[in-house]
Amino acid sequence: MGVYFSCTNSHREGREMLFKDCLCFQVGKIARKMSEITREKVASYDLTTTQFFLLIALYEQDGIFISTLAHKLALRKATLTGLLDRLERDGFTERRADPQDRRVMRIHLTPKAEKLRDELTQIYHENNHMFLSLLSKEEQEVFEQVVCNIETTDKKG
Repeated sequence: MGVYFSCTNSHREGREMLFKDCLCFQVGKIARKMSEITREKVASYDLTTTQFFLLIALYEQDGIFISTLAHKLALRKATLTGLLDRLERDGFTERRADPQDRRVMRIHLTPKAEKLRDELTQIYHENNHMFLSLLSKEEQEVFEQVVCNIETTDKKG
């Protein structure tokens, strides 16, 4: 007999369901698998998966505000601060005061990070292509819509 949890927003509304069938669990499981695959590809650069994506975000827009970067990465500022501390310690990023408002810091890539731009963006694109290749075009469109629907849902549900 399996362990059951009630999930009022499930596709089986009003029915008991197995824990493994819970959407939150399934999405988390997939995210962990994708993160594990990515981590294996970036480990030789002494980067975590989150640090890797932070660098990719800076490759798209270098010199951005910490708050903008936190929003872009969907991270709390406190979490981002720790990541930036480690990346700065390891020579990948640096904080610089904004010339117009010295109270505000911008995050910049260092020459060390710039030297890795081509390699890391290639991993980024190849990895994303590999995951997308598992889905048909129609499934990709549905997946994007599902992600959008969940992202824009009121937190109170």
